Amino acid sequence: MVEWIYKLTDISSIKRISFRQDINGLRAIAVLAVVFYHTDLELFKGGWLGVDIFFVISGYLISNIIISELNDGTFSFKTFYLRRVRRILPALFSTLLLTIPFAYFFLTPKAMEEYIDSLIASVLFYANYHFMNLDFYVAESTELMPLLHTWSLAIEEQYYLLFPLFAFIVYKYFKKYFIFIIGILTVGSFYLNTLTQSTDKFYRLEFRMWELLLGVLVMILSNNLKIKHLEKIG
Repeated sequence: MVEWIYKLTDISSIKRISFRQDINGLRAIAVLAVVFYHTDLELFKGGWLGVDIFFVISGYLISNIIISELNDGTFSFKTFYLRRVRRILPALFSTLLLTIPFAYFFLTPKAMEEYIDSLIASVLFYANYHFMNLDFYVAESTELMPLLHTWSLAIEEQYYLLFPLFAFIVYKYFKKYFIFIIGILTVGSFYLNTLTQSTDKFYRLEFRMWELLLGVLVMILSNNLKIKHLEKIG
């Protein structure tokens, strides 16, 4: 029994995964769910779950990159962060630049002021806290906030900044207990959600952490628990 648990939780055999059609398919479902949610169609009123799916996928993929490179002895903080910059910033800056002329011509002065604040928050990756602190009683309608969606990117970026260092330290000093430490943090983050009814938890990293860490757990367990044709089910 102990040996089986060790094999199931061992991270030393984790290798870099190749392109996965099933994960790409889940991404497509997540994107479409969010798009349809914003069309206000009753059938897709739960489409916001697409964001949660994305967080789990991000946790899965990023942890696989880091742990596999730690196993191979090739992990580099510099290389990791440069890859994130190349992957995220071009798309982000393109989106920001495209919204500027539309905001200038169509937004009211007050909405434009809020837009500029959100532009800065998006560039500096604290958009989640920016939108969390808005007083929506006096702020413009969310339909006039073209960068509102960047709150989720900010959470992912904050995770990308913190998790590599955390994973490196745990791998170096507590490798044998890696999955158990992740499990404890996952449960802790999930439990935090039960302690408050405040809508702030929608935007805050500590309340979303369990979704990203769930992706880490799934990645480790799926590496060690071999199920035939699982990718086809995905």
